Amino acid sequence: MNSKFLAKKANNLDNLIFNFLKKLSLNTRQTIVIGLSGGPDSVALLNILSRYKHVFNYNLIAAHLDHQWRDSSHLDVLFCQNICTQLDVEFITNKACELDFKFKFNGSQEEIGRKMRLYFLNQVAQQYQARHIALAHHLDDQIETFVIRLIRGTSLSGLGCMQTHAGIYIRPLLSFTKQEILDYLDQNNLAYMLDESNDSLAFLRNRVRKLLPALKLLDPRFKDNFAQSLTKIQAANNFINNLAQVNLRLVTNNPDNLDQVNLTIDLKKLTLLDIFLQKQVILQWLYQNQVKFVQTESFVDEILRFLNSPNGGTHQIHQNWLILKKQNQAQIIIC
Repeated sequence: MNSKFLAKKANNLDNLIFNFLKKLSLNTRQTIVIGLSGGPDSVALLNILSRYKHVFNYNLIAAHLDHQWRDSSHLDVLFCQNICTQLDVEFITNKACELDFKFKFNGSQEEIGRKMRLYFLNQVAQQYQARHIALAHHLDDQIETFVIRLIRGTSLSGLGCMQTHAGIYIRPLLSFTKQEILDYLDQNNLAYMLDESNDSLAFLRNRVRKLLPALKLLDPRFKDNFAQSLTKIQAANNFINNLAQVNLRLVTNNPDNLDQVNLTIDLKKLTLLDIFLQKQVILQWLYQNQVKFVQTESFVDEILRFLNSPNGGTHQIHQNWLILKKQNQAQIIIC
């Protein structure tokens, strides 16, 4: 590929991340924790974030979790440590077996690995009072996530996939393709590691990844069109969430203070809403009450059946909390 073309793409990636960081409005000496695997995506993001840490005056910490799934995983740790030393970035690592949490295996090694990494990154962020956790997901990851969720069945919210900025998590590379990231690394002569498990067809994501070249062959504009469609889905999700917030205010007995916990909802008012909107209001109700739950269609349906039943009482829907229903009012009680 033409060197001038590569240089232009590299500058484009640099500039867009600069503007991304500018929009975050970082204050002096705030901390960003970056998840560093040693692979191409996180290495590219680490190099760019380290270059701008003095421009925006933030502290940067790289965190690496050793899953210990490969005999050579200790080499990944050494590689990441060496990069951080060269870039003058603080490096923190831990082994999966040393995490102070027991993860329930659901049959997917990929899923439990993701949960371990996020748990570890959140631990580091909490320890250092970090403002953001930077993840190196890119556009190809976004497409793979969309296809996987479509295969498994998901909601409109699920099809919205990942956000560039969601809570503490930021994903500055989300609009860039994998090839653009590889070109950036090549242009800047940056070394990275490759995980051989990325080629294993035992993982669903890797099997889905094999589809992407075929999709691009169907139409070379596929990735651009996908990105535009995803933006529309996310906009629709934002609209629905805002609408659900408005309607939660209408069905709650404390409409002027939705920030408080223990919100009680009026079930007569709730049942007047469209069934789809009822489910969205319930989700917002759970969020506002700050309870832990796994968002699935069956979970929300179970709550809705209880709320719409003629009988009162309690429903222990989660080990840490229950729903109390009395006189057409419903309240969440922490156990």
